[in-house]
Amino acid sequence: MNNTVIGIAGVTVPGALDCLAKMHRLSASLCGGHHHHPRFVLDQPDFGVVHAAQLQARWDIVEDSIVASLQRLAAAGAQVAVIPANTVHCCIDGIRQRAPLPVISMLDVVAEQCRQQGLRRVGVLGTRWTMQSHLYRAPLAAVGVEEYIPDEAGQTIVQRVIFEELVPAGKVGADSLQQLLQVVDTLRGQGCDGVALACTELPLVLDAVNCGMVAVDTTAVLAAAAMEAVLR
Repeated sequence: MNNTVIGIAGVTVPGALDCLAKMHRLSASLCGGHHHHPRFVLDQPDFGVVHAAQLQARWDIVEDSIVASLQRLAAAGAQVAVIPANTVHCCIDGIRQRAPLPVISMLDVVAEQCRQQGLRRVGVLGTRWTMQSHLYRAPLAAVGVEEYIPDEAGQTIVQRVIFEELVPAGKVGADSLQQLLQVVDTLRGQGCDGVALACTELPLVLDAVNCGMVAVDTTAVLAAAAMEAVLR
């Protein structure tokens, strides 16, 4: 039996469940079957609180909510934690300073994955806060990769699809998928050799096959980093 415990501080339900599912699938190959994987603990508060705070630019409330979630995870025995949501990493520094346990930064592990993939210019797709704050600019620059974001029209499409379809339903309609792929195609035309699916719901509908280039699944990268952290 593996006695380590990974905590998942959920933000949206689809993103949290996708992260948990990906860690579970990794367990079979990394832990030798279904009987030796780490214990997973998920804390899933009401997303409405975080989303309302984001709309009001109250990042202090977002930070408080995540820290409270991490405190509950630590009390449940978690030894390391992940936050499977890109946008809340706008306040990752404050979260990590206050957290009662180590927190793996999605920004750092995704940037390293882009470097390992040999990418030079990465189109970042996520919520408008992720894109407009250039959340990935510094982490990517630190490993020699350029961040590139869609134009205003592209950002509007991605934001709408995330919050009107992906977050509530975990899927998108055919027309919306086509619009997302058009945004990706525009990024390719502007010199991007890969895209970061920097909203944990986007990998539910986008991948390297339909994007036609490297598509970094930020949820999968985070899940792999968590498993590596507890197994090494």
